[in-house]
Amino acid sequence: MNVEEIVKQYTKKKVNAFLVVQDGKIIKEYYKKAEDAIQLHKINSITKSITAALIGIAIDKGYILNIETPLNHFFPTLPENKRSLTLYHLLTMTTGEKWEEFGNGSGVRFPSFFVKSKNWTQYVLKRPLLECPGIKMNYNSGSSHLLSALLQNITGMSTRQFAQQSLFAPLGITQYEWEQDPQGVYIGGFSMKMKTKDMLKIGRLFLQNGNWEGRQIISSDWIRQSTIPHFKTYEHIGSYGFHWWVLDRKKFDVPMDMYFAMGYGGQYIIVVPELNLTAAISSCMPRSGLIPLRIFIDNLKQ
Repeated sequence: MNVEEIVKQYTKKKVNAFLVVQDGKIIKEYYKKAEDAIQLHKINSITKSITAALIGIAIDKGYILNIETPLNHFFPTLPENKRSLTLYHLLTMTTGEKWEEFGNGSGVRFPSFFVKSKNWTQYVLKRPLLECPGIKMNYNSGSSHLLSALLQNITGMSTRQFAQQSLFAPLGITQYEWEQDPQGVYIGGFSMKMKTKDMLKIGRLFLQNGNWEGRQIISSDWIRQSTIPHFKTYEHIGSYGFHWWVLDRKKFDVPMDMYFAMGYGGQYIIVVPELNLTAAISSCMPRSGLIPLRIFIDNLKQ
């Protein structure tokens, strides 16, 4: 991997931080400004990948039976015509609901229609179906928010409290911000801020199959399920796992298999198992957020 060439190109872009760990050691730590090392950066939709990880932990702890659990188990008011929906459909964003957020893959549309609603959870639950569930992935922050809402319903604590207890504290993540919806549910799909070095810890946890310093934080089976391609999605991005994007050399023009969490504006947690490598990127590139990923991939060596 040509790390120096990546940094050279990142310095010409609005990339604020770029950290790489390989074989358990930091091999690059780049910050555009000194304060970027301690800055809480908006991670945007990387929040989704963290929320999904919390679902895996909840299953490990017995709060949830499995991914085939029907959604009406968590939301009794779910409309009758949506009773076939399961947790799996939320995790893979294949609910079949009417939801325009990614513009058919050509551009991002912030879901203001959802955010402006009085009750975010009920808004998502009542969205009409356009197609059968489990057929097609359609990017949907509403699905991610339902994951957070159901966590609060079943654990007896807020999603933030559950995350702090089960994920952040074990990883030594102490400083972060997380917004709530009008009903007090922590937003499952976006709105979190975190240091880049703590984003890197999330990636390292996944690379290490859920193990952190000898403690199994998330089951290895959940890591595997989350990071394999369940659905082919948008050609210019990758396939989709459980709220993680997946690139494999068989389907995409990449030098080696990898998976990543992605947030609007160029936020990334990238895992390359073949290199035993994890990277974290914080950027401010709202109209060209895929560029940091492309630069990274172009400088991977077989």
